[in-house]
Amino acid sequence: MERNRCIALACLAVMLLTSGLSRADEPPENTLGKRLAQAELAIANDHPRAEALLQQLHREQGLLDPQQRHLLDFLTAREADLGGQSSRAHRIYTRLLSQVHSRPLLVRTRAALIAMDLRERKYLEAYTQANTLISELPDITDTRIRTEVLYTMIRVSVAQHQYDEAMRYADEMLASTSSAQAICKARAYRSQIRIYRNEPTPAIRGDYEQAVRSCMHAGLIGNANALRLDWASRMIDDGHPDRAIAFVHEIAPDIQRAGFQIHVTSLHVTLAMAYLKKGQFARARAEALTALKDNGTSSYNWTLQSAYDVLYRVAEHDGNDAAALDAYKNYVAQANAASDDAKAQALAFQMIKQKVLEKKLRLEELGKQNRILQLRQSLDRKSAENARLYILMLLIVLTFLGFWAYRTKHSQIRFRRMARHDSLTGVFTRAHFMEQAERILERLNKAGSPACLLILDMDHFKRVNDRYGHICGDVVLKHVARLCQKELRSSDLYGRLGGEEFGILMPSCTANQGAEIGERIRHTMAGSSVHVCENESVTVTASIGLACTDDCGYTLRSLLVRADAAQYEAKRNGRNRLVIGQTGSATSMA
Repeated sequence: MERNRCIALACLAVMLLTSGLSRADEPPENTLGKRLAQAELAIANDHPRAEALLQQLHREQGLLDPQQRHLLDFLTAREADLGGQSSRAHRIYTRLLSQVHSRPLLVRTRAALIAMDLRERKYLEAYTQANTLISELPDITDTRIRTEVLYTMIRVSVAQHQYDEAMRYADEMLASTSSAQAICKARAYRSQIRIYRNEPTPAIRGDYEQAVRSCMHAGLIGNANALRLDWASRMIDDGHPDRAIAFVHEIAPDIQRAGFQIHVTSLHVTLAMAYLKKGQFARARAEALTALKDNGTSSYNWTLQSAYDVLYRVAEHDGNDAAALDAYKNYVAQANAASDDAKAQALAFQMIKQKVLEKKLRLEELGKQNRILQLRQSLDRKSAENARLYILMLLIVLTFLGFWAYRTKHSQIRFRRMARHDSLTGVFTRAHFMEQAERILERLNKAGSPACLLILDMDHFKRVNDRYGHICGDVVLKHVARLCQKELRSSDLYGRLGGEEFGILMPSCTANQGAEIGERIRHTMAGSSVHVCENESVTVTASIGLACTDDCGYTLRSLLVRADAAQYEAKRNGRNRLVIGQTGSATSMA
């Protein structure tokens, strides 16, 4: 029924367009304006039709007025962006910022650039543009422009995981617009935020269904598809893979027809996870491979990470150790890249906040300096008492400058620490650990002193997150980090490699000494519990891989590969054990 309705509407649109072209009494600019609107609507749902309309409009752009030409350029950039031609889209958007005088189109162009920069991980550029938009928001009274700004700020807030702020923007957007498309986007984001916050399924079902209806009514199939895919993932998390599979197959025609590659890839990943949950490993593997083929391996995102996770679990079930190891390494690489990207976002966001603060302080300082000059002119005509007052004011300003310099220096020191230390556990970040480890190994190689590398991975940590939630999982991670720290020497290098995996480089340490330290850590973890919620505590164990320079040499990569293989061997042999990686074999210590 819905399909027949869409076909009827499409036919009606074609009839109206054809009749408009044949009427002699309709001005040409009205026909062109209608085709621009049709092209804009087609971009969100029908890429081939949008491309054909834009090509025809470019052939007739001599008939467009300047504002319509700017809109055509904007729609061309948007189509190029959705089609994967990001460089071309970025050039057009940037040019429009310097040419457009229409405030609505200027805001839309800035919002499109923010979305593109976020997707391409140009966080400084994105947050700089977002800061410009948010500073203009209090002065914007035009409903359409304000809606565009609010929508952009929702996307920026969600990217920063500031869900409460994003929800506030979404509520304001719903209250200030009557546009069907804007209502769809606001309701879709409200539902997605509630899903991301892991609110109970019965509590958010009404919001979800209302959002999907709004988007289908507005003709924004892409927004509806994104939300429905999130809902399918929620079904899997709730333990209903059969429902998820049936639901995904039901919406698959809409997803294929809309043609958004990320949604097509997400469709296959969702099916792969559902089949894995059901124990249909062959189907899960086929869907994961299809997702990788569609997605490519040039960039990381959650679909790649999830696909590699499925392939790892399938290979582990099939007993294919080589395939499992290869998939697991790819999964870890994607997880680490996502973690590093999140830190880059946070750092960029803090840098922009710092720049805004510095700009505000500079303006305040300039204002103070201007007032001081005015006082100086008046003090030339006053008595010595007023001169003393001038000196006092000058001292106050100098004190303020000193305080501002101190705060700036303090912020710089704090940012450097953030770049080196993991914000959750307080140990070194992966990047800093790698850099320092290479330096230490180079020094030890020259001195002929041995060293050992431990890679520690917590067993079944996902179960802790699934049962108690990620907040409790963070408590367990910090607990493990503290336990390990107590067993290490002051000269040992300790860092978080990603997720629940930690690395420890022990200079001037033999294989026996390294195994002894690793065993102490393992026994300490196995014998220590941590309180996670009311009346409940958990105990976690670890699988540990050990590699030594006597066997691997002083190259960090060789040590990492050997230790990682030993750790995988520990996992395969039952977990909660230490395995020493050696040439051609591995020694296990239970």
